[in-house]
Amino acid sequence: MKYFSFEKTQRLKLTRDLTKHIKRGNPWVFSDAIEKLKVAEGSYAILMSHKNEVLAHGFYSPSINLAYRVLNVGDKKFTDTEVVARMSRAIKNKKHLLTLENKCFRVFNGEGDELPGVVADYYAGVVVLKLDGTAAEAFWNKEQIANYFMEQNVIPVKCVYYKRKNKEEDKGVILAGECDNLTDLEFLEHGVKFRTNIVDAAKTGFFLDQRENRNFIRSFAKDKTLLNLFGYTGGFSVYAGLGGATKVTTVDIAPNAIKASELNWEINLLASEMHEGICTDAFEFVKEAQEQKKLWDIVITDPPSFAPNQKSVDTAKDAYTKIFADSLKLVKDGGFFAASSCSGHINTEMFLDLVQEALSSSKRRGKVLLVKGQPEDHPYPMALPEMRYLKFVFLQVFKD
Repeated sequence: MKYFSFEKTQRLKLTRDLTKHIKRGNPWVFSDAIEKLKVAEGSYAILMSHKNEVLAHGFYSPSINLAYRVLNVGDKKFTDTEVVARMSRAIKNKKHLLTLENKCFRVFNGEGDELPGVVADYYAGVVVLKLDGTAAEAFWNKEQIANYFMEQNVIPVKCVYYKRKNKEEDKGVILAGECDNLTDLEFLEHGVKFRTNIVDAAKTGFFLDQRENRNFIRSFAKDKTLLNLFGYTGGFSVYAGLGGATKVTTVDIAPNAIKASELNWEINLLASEMHEGICTDAFEFVKEAQEQKKLWDIVITDPPSFAPNQKSVDTAKDAYTKIFADSLKLVKDGGFFAASSCSGHINTEMFLDLVQEALSSSKRRGKVLLVKGQPEDHPYPMALPEMRYLKFVFLQVFKD
C-alpha cells in the first residue's frame, strides 16, 4: 500500500453494541466501547460486533480516547484506489472555490471528506498538510499524499508543507515542491489580502472556517465602530475596515498576533489611524472597558475553545456565558454583537442557550439576524454532529 501503513490486520471487538451507530455512518469509536490491544499506533484493524459480525475496517489507537476511526463500513478492505478516489472527489467538490478573488480553502477535512485524520488547507498554491494525532500520523503516508497533490492537475500546487504541532521543536517539513515564503505567505480571501506565517501560526496558518462570517461583517460595518476580541491576526478587523468602519480595535494576548493584524490592515491600504491593535488579555480589556463605560457599534467575541473535551463542558459553559455577557455590556443600544465558538463539544442548541443566558445576565435582549457555522469546504458526516463544531450568531442588541 502506498498511501497508508498496512503490515498486519488486527481484529478488535466492541464491548458495547454500537452496530446501529457504525452502520448509520458515525466513524468514531471511543476507548470505553472497545477492547484494548497492545499493538502499534495506527494499526489497520477490522472491527467486530459483540455477535462477531464484521462492522468496519479502520485504524486503531491504543493510547487515546478516540480509539478507532472507520475507513469503510462493512467487510470491505480499504485500498489505495479508494484513497485516490476520495482525494479526487474532495478536490473536485471544492475547486470552484478557487477564483481570481479567492485563493484559499480547505481541501481535505478529515472524516468529512472520508479521509479520517487528514487535514489539508490551500493558500495560493501552497498546501499545508496536518495529520490529527499519533495514530493518523502512523497510518497515513504523508509523502505519498504530497506526491498526489503535485501530480493532480485540478488545482495548481507548487508546494506541500507538512505542519506538526507548534510545541514541537521541529515544526514542519517541505514534502514536495518548493516553498520560499512560508513565514510570510500572502493570499487572497474574497479579494482581501492576508499574510501568514505558516510555520509558527495556529492550525495550518489561518482560520479559514470563518471566511464567510468575516465577509458578512464587511457588509455590516459601514460607518460603525467595531471591537474584535480575541482578534488573532485581525481577520474580522480587516474586513470591517474594508467595509467602511470608522474605527476598529483588535484585542489579543499574543504580541505576534497583534503585529500580524497591523500588517494585514496595512497591506490592504487601510488608513493606520483607523485601526488600534491592543496586546492584552481580552478578559482584562473587557473589564476595564466596562469601568471606563466604553461602547462600540459592533462587538465580536470569538474566544479559543473552552471545551477541548467532554469533561470540560460544564466549566466551558460558564466561561462562555460570562465573557459573552461582559462583552454585551460594551455594545451600544441598538448595536450588534457577534458570538462564536469553535468547540465541537458545545452543540448549536447549547450555544444559543448560552448566548440567551448571557443576554439575560447582561440585562439585554437580542434579535437574531444570522446563525451560521462552518462553510462548505469543512464538510462533516451527517452521523457525526461533533464535527459541526463552528457556531456563529449575530444579534442586534437592545438595553430595554
